[in-house]
Amino acid sequence: MSRRIVLPLAALLLTPACKQQQIATATPIDELPPLIIPAELRVDAGSMGSGGSETRIADNDVRDDRAPANSDWRAAADEPGPRNSGGGGGKASAGGLVSASPQPTAYALIVGIEKYRDVTPAGGARSDAEKFAELARVTLGVPEDNIKLLLDDRASRTDIAKQLRWLQANVPSGGRVYFYFSGHGAPEPTSGVSYIVPFDGDPQYLKETAIPMTEVLGDLEKTKAKDVLAMADSCFSGAGGRSVLAPGTRPLVRVEEVKPQTRVAMLSASSGAEISGPAADGSGGLFSKYLIEALGSGQGDINGDGQISLKELAEWVGPRVKREAKKANREQTPHLSLGKKLSTADEFIVSWGYSR
Repeated sequence: MSRRIVLPLAALLLTPACKQQQIATATPIDELPPLIIPAELRVDAGSMGSGGSETRIADNDVRDDRAPANSDWRAAADEPGPRNSGGGGGKASAGGLVSASPQPTAYALIVGIEKYRDVTPAGGARSDAEKFAELARVTLGVPEDNIKLLLDDRASRTDIAKQLRWLQANVPSGGRVYFYFSGHGAPEPTSGVSYIVPFDGDPQYLKETAIPMTEVLGDLEKTKAKDVLAMADSCFSGAGGRSVLAPGTRPLVRVEEVKPQTRVAMLSASSGAEISGPAADGSGGLFSKYLIEALGSGQGDINGDGQISLKELAEWVGPRVKREAKKANREQTPHLSLGKKLSTADEFIVSWGYSR
C-alpha cells in the first residue's frame, strides 16, 4: 500500500565528513545491526530518554506506541489520521517526495560546501544540501521564503554567520528551525574542539577562519523557536572523509563531544574518530541518503502510527548507515543528543501525515 507523508521538523544537519557522535538504535530492523545511542541517554522501558541526556539502547526491542506530543506550530490540516486509515493528507510530489501543507513558522538554513577555496572537495556535499532543501520545501512544508540555501562559494564564514542572525531576527515564538550542514568538519588539534569549515576556511587557522560547532548551536538556541533539530552529516576527527587537518598534524583519537543547547536536538552522521563517508551508489553522503529516504518516503514511520518521531528516525537511519559502512570496511555510527528542555525522543515528532 502507498504511504503519504507530511513532515515538519527543525533540523540541523551536516554532511559527509567525519563526525563525533553515535546514534543508537534499539530495535534490529529488517535484520539490520542495532544502532548505539550515546552512552549518556538512558532508556526506560520503551522511552528513549528524557531531554538533556543521551541513551545507549540495548539490543532488545525498545518501542513505545504512545501518541507523541504534538508541536504547536504544525498546520491543523496535517494532523495524522487514525493508524492505517488512509488519512493524513500527504501526496507524493513529482520528485517522489511526499508533500506537506505549508508550515508558516518553520524555517531552514541549509549549507552545502563541496568545492572549497583552499582545501580538498567534500564529495557530494552540494548535492546533499540541494536534496535537503527540496525535502524541507516539499515534505517539511517550510515556505520557500523561509529557506536559506548556501552553496560552495556562497557559504563563507561571514555568509553563515549572517544567516544565523537572520534566523534569530525572523523565527517567531513557537516556530521550528532546521539547520543542515553538508561539508567538511575539522578538529582543533590541541583541544579537540569541533569546527565546521566554511568555503573560505583554513585548517591551519581554524580559530580565525572556521566556526566552532558549539557556536553554531548557541546561535540556533538564540532563536525564538520552540525546538531545533540539528542533523550533521560531517565529521570532526581529522581521520579523513569529510574532515580535514592542517598539514603535518595527526588525526585525533578523541574529539571533544558537542553538547546540544537546551532546545536543540542534534543528529550526527558519525561518532568519535569515525569517518562520515559516501553512499555506495554515489548519490552523496551515506547518512544524508538514509535521512532523506526515511523522511521523504515515510519509511521511518516504524510503528505505522502516521508519524515519525526522532526516536524512530534514529532507529531507522542508524542501522542502515552502520551496515552499509561495514560493507566498505569502516565504522560509522550516527549519534543523537537532546537538549534539556526537549521532550523524550519518542515524543519529539519530526514528521506526520503518513498513511498506509
